[in-house]
Amino acid sequence: MNLESSGVSPDRAPWAIEPLHLPESLDSPDAADFIAANDLSNLTEGLRWGNNDHWVSAENALAGAQSSRYTARQGFIATVDDRVVGRAVVEAPLTDNTGCGYVHVIVHPEYQRRGLGSQLYAVLEDHLRGKDRRIVMAWSDHPADLDADADAGDADAADGLRPASGPGSLRQDDGVARYCLGLGYRLEQIERFSLLQLPLDREVPAPMMEATQSAAGRDYDVVSWQDSCPDDVVDQYGHLCQRMSVDVPMGEMESEAEEWSAARVRTAEARLRGQGGRSLVAVVRDVTTGQLVGNTVLEYFPDRPEVVYQENTLVLHPHRGHRLGMLLKVANLLRLQELCPQARRLYTWNAAENSHMLGINIELGFVARGYVGAWQKKLSARQSS
Repeated sequence: MNLESSGVSPDRAPWAIEPLHLPESLDSPDAADFIAANDLSNLTEGLRWGNNDHWVSAENALAGAQSSRYTARQGFIATVDDRVVGRAVVEAPLTDNTGCGYVHVIVHPEYQRRGLGSQLYAVLEDHLRGKDRRIVMAWSDHPADLDADADAGDADAADGLRPASGPGSLRQDDGVARYCLGLGYRLEQIERFSLLQLPLDREVPAPMMEATQSAAGRDYDVVSWQDSCPDDVVDQYGHLCQRMSVDVPMGEMESEAEEWSAARVRTAEARLRGQGGRSLVAVVRDVTTGQLVGNTVLEYFPDRPEVVYQENTLVLHPHRGHRLGMLLKVANLLRLQELCPQARRLYTWNAAENSHMLGINIELGFVARGYVGAWQKKLSARQSS
């Protein structure tokens, strides 16, 4: 692990960095570090957003930390006197995008601005070099004050920090953005992070559903399921997942099409179940051919059912222009309110250049809560010692 590249001498650092051990269970004697690392994640998320909507139980986090045949995951922790003060995670795709790695670093507030974050990034980058990965991607969160800053990520301000391609900007004085630039990362894209308050007024979604179904016409209908895709359409659904990996705006991020088979769909479903999650999926079908041509996904966790996440929404190119995206979203929202009446807040993310999907979300009532910067760095080869 190359600590010197961070500018802090390893001999003088008050912390030690080591791989994060995944215990057999949370009751294992060796589970303390993992539990502490998850507590740190929850602490930083709560401080960042001012709420606990993104809290994750240690049990669910342990399930999510496991590697699979499609993704290798490795965590690291920084400790001071046996106290976990930093956490870092790297993910490396195994069946596609095999030149890339995705990194995430968090540092306890008491140890920020002391070089620990830079050392953790250096560790992750060195780990990826050892796996022959040359492209590193990371994401930064930028909460927005709804009264003052809600449009910051949408504004193409001349004095803002602009992504390499696409609209949007971050403030030049944003400390997190300056930090990423200092580590050698380039801002490639900005996403809008939005919130929809639930439940929707019952007078709103039903007429909207009728209007969108009318716009779609008789050539399309909606099919829904919970948690597990029906066997007879799982291959078609895998194709939609594969198209999602390339059809959504990606800015200048170097990403290739993901390989999605029925087996990968089942692996993703099992992973979500293992994390304690539930999913609601709506797909739109071309009734003339029987083919699935679009989908949308909602995910929630019964241990905090008031929070829901809007995940993938896609309509295949030949079938766009029929209001199918809105049809899918409204149908799934109606089903959500039926199956999970405790739901109160729905979060989603959209690329700033994805004006069509942003327009649908704004029409539904989503409002900006913040922005996400997508960053990329090309690694040099590992230096021999």
